[in-house]
Amino acid sequence: MIKDSTTLEILVQLNKRFDADSLPEMIELQNEFEVFSSKRSLQQAFALLGIVPTDWSERRRWYKFLDHLKKYPSDLPKINGHDRVIKAFKDGLAAEKPIPISIKCHSAAEDPRVTVAKGRPVVFTIETHLIVSIPTTPGREVRKQVAEIARKRRAAKKK
Repeated sequence: MIKDSTTLEILVQLNKRFDADSLPEMIELQNEFEVFSSKRSLQQAFALLGIVPTDWSERRRWYKFLDHLKKYPSDLPKINGHDRVIKAFKDGLAAEKPIPISIKCHSAAEDPRVTVAKGRPVVFTIETHLIVSIPTTPGREVRKQVAEIARKRRAAKKK
């Protein structure tokens, strides 16, 4: 839904905003303004925090992707991917001993769910993070899938 380069840009923004150095400020913002709550969408929360693509043409697609997370399953029963991300940030920032929050992507083909777990997001990190993992499909794969579907439709029309 968004360019691969935009995905990388957003991951950097998110992971910097919720790292150990920024965490105290994020906790204060959450306590004061309830940035992450059932009253707000992810689009609203991330826009409030300035977590948006620098390319204006990508912003609409980014917001569409965030809204599309409502159609994703999650690792919790009866909670969609969108609401699971909100819950992870809300609970993580309200924890008795908050830890940094990292966002990463995993293959949607391997697991279509939004998942949340504690661990080390990258090998050189020694501290435990709350890791929110979003299922994704590389843009190249999506374009191949769309092209294949179009070929099959054209072939079916010729029959």
